[in-house]
Amino acid sequence: AEVLYSGDQPLIAGAAKVYLGPDFLGETSIPVLRRGDRTMIHLGVDPNLSVKFSKLTDRRDNPGMLSSTAHRIRIFRTDLRLNPNSGPVDVLIEEALPQVRDERIDVSAVQMQPAPLSDPESLRLREGGIYRWRVHLAPGASQRITWGYDAAFDEDLNPVFTER
Repeated sequence: AEVLYSGDQPLIAGAAKVYLGPDFLGETSIPVLRRGDRTMIHLGVDPNLSVKFSKLTDRRDNPGMLSSTAHRIRIFRTDLRLNPNSGPVDVLIEEALPQVRDERIDVSAVQMQPAPLSDPESLRLREGGIYRWRVHLAPGASQRITWGYDAAFDEDLNPVFTER
């Protein structure tokens, strides 16, 4: 959930209990907030939202006759579906591509559908390999997000790719 702080005094960082009216929703932690600041609080997965994750492609393409560059291609998909009996929700999706520690490996994003967010904060995160999508789901609606990467490297290398 995104929270807008409207208090007059700064709010110090720490643990917080979250309520919606009289209903206890959960616990979270918050950073220092001043009037007008926004922050995201994480309360876990909404039970009305189903998320299905799939790996569509995981292959190594070896170089052809005139090249020494191999490619490791991985494509993923997430299908979101909101329960028809719930209210509408906005979902923020963040996915990380592998970070390269060897300059002989080039990782590029592929098959980003729909296009990831391009606001200043999302572009800043993208420099670290994190891509973001914001999806509005009406009751009963579904949305598919597809993303992946193509890692190009010399055929003699055998890099290890890990996903978190």
